[in-house]
Amino acid sequence: ESPNSNTYTPPRRRRRSPIPTTHHNDSVIMNKTFQKLLFLLFIIVVFDIVYVWDYFDGLDENSGGPEAGLHHLHESRRLGNLYQQVLSGLKLGRKSSSEMNWPRENYLDNANLSDSEKIDMLAHEVDAWRKKYEDAMLRLGENPYEGVPVTPIPPNPDPGNDDGLQKSKKSRAELENEETYGTDEHIVKILHSANVEIDQELAEQLPTWDDVVSLYGDKPIIHGLETCEPYRQAVKPEDRMTGPAGMFNTGTNLLFELLKSNCDIKEAHTKRREPRRNGMRWQVPWGKHNPPTMHRFKNVAKAWGKGIKHEDFMPVVLIKDPYSWMGSQCRHKYATFWGHDDQHCPNLIRWRIPDEDVPSEVRVKYALQMKLYESLLDMWNHWYEEWDAQTFPHLTTRFEDLLFHGEEVTRQVCECVGGRFTDYFQYVEDSAKSQRGVHKGANGLVKAMLQYGDPEKRLGGFTDRDRWYASKTVDTGLMKKYGYTAPPLPSD
Repeated sequence: ESPNSNTYTPPRRRRRSPIPTTHHNDSVIMNKTFQKLLFLLFIIVVFDIVYVWDYFDGLDENSGGPEAGLHHLHESRRLGNLYQQVLSGLKLGRKSSSEMNWPRENYLDNANLSDSEKIDMLAHEVDAWRKKYEDAMLRLGENPYEGVPVTPIPPNPDPGNDDGLQKSKKSRAELENEETYGTDEHIVKILHSANVEIDQELAEQLPTWDDVVSLYGDKPIIHGLETCEPYRQAVKPEDRMTGPAGMFNTGTNLLFELLKSNCDIKEAHTKRREPRRNGMRWQVPWGKHNPPTMHRFKNVAKAWGKGIKHEDFMPVVLIKDPYSWMGSQCRHKYATFWGHDDQHCPNLIRWRIPDEDVPSEVRVKYALQMKLYESLLDMWNHWYEEWDAQTFPHLTTRFEDLLFHGEEVTRQVCECVGGRFTDYFQYVEDSAKSQRGVHKGANGLVKAMLQYGDPEKRLGGFTDRDRWYASKTVDTGLMKKYGYTAPPLPSD
């Protein structure tokens, strides 16, 4: 065409080179063996998380006493334990890879590995996780694989036995025929209900019943029994539930274990809420340590709280002698923060300021608030004064009554919610771990009896200034209501 032509001719487009196609059939991702191993790894990790979470629950505490409890469902510590177990599994996998003479940089950057090496590495990871899953299942007394005979791992081997296995306990009938070495019959009945054998060494250390009565009286104290009938009328049998509330170190886990093992709300079976479907729950649905005014109807506890109607729940509040409780806080402070150390606790009055009585402030982290108290004793006062002011149905009893009147307290709580109480009361041990110290093989119940039945141990760690401050600060109305007597003041 001539350049003067009016006809427009579009420029010729250049043809694009065809995009090369990649065949993925040879990729390790498409390898069927790799895919099977990857799927198996996923399944094993899921089971490992579920069962290792259950098994390792409670391993973060050194104490075996009832004040520390069985469950230890404090979320940060549970996640910490699980995190450490996951890391252990990964480290085990790395160890396996190192034994295969794989360079560390190749393990971390598997792009440099061949497909077969990647598959071998993943297989070692799967084996490591499978081993952890099997070990956790066996320690829980479960068979990890149906149809395959296995021997469960004993949960608490006794190193004192030649065979490395814990000897079976004697039945209650057998214990009743054993020598008790002059132990008071009340103490004997409690220990035998927990299948604890009394030897001469233990008998010499146990408190007398007179000591117990001098501290707590001869009968349990349970307030709120008049609210049981209104509760039963307001809540249908299948919807009834009960469980503990209380400050840290007040035996909430012990109460749960006693109720779980000895009480059954038959109508609750259809709800399938609890492991035993019996209406006995680990804590109030807003969180057992949380003050009720701020948290009831406003907070849902992460453990055992979801889907539970707060008005259908009958709380059982546990209180402990404030002097003993402050000593417990020194051993296990949980979510309380204040200035103290092993030599200066409870440190009600700041020991670093000798010329002036300055209380040591305490900060407590609850679910919905961080609260500041003047001292540990001020915290005890306010927490139970708040519960004392609540008008909805609830019971309040003492931690010490769980120790020395456990059967009667459990029976009354069970009957309060319309449950059936067992014909054969079993005092559930608080720790199945082997113990060393005052008595070989002593369980949580025995340790608690030795601690809370001895008047001499009530004021451990208190300075004279602490005792004077406590005498002026403690709520005397609560002390009288729950049968606690003030200790004598120090001499001038």
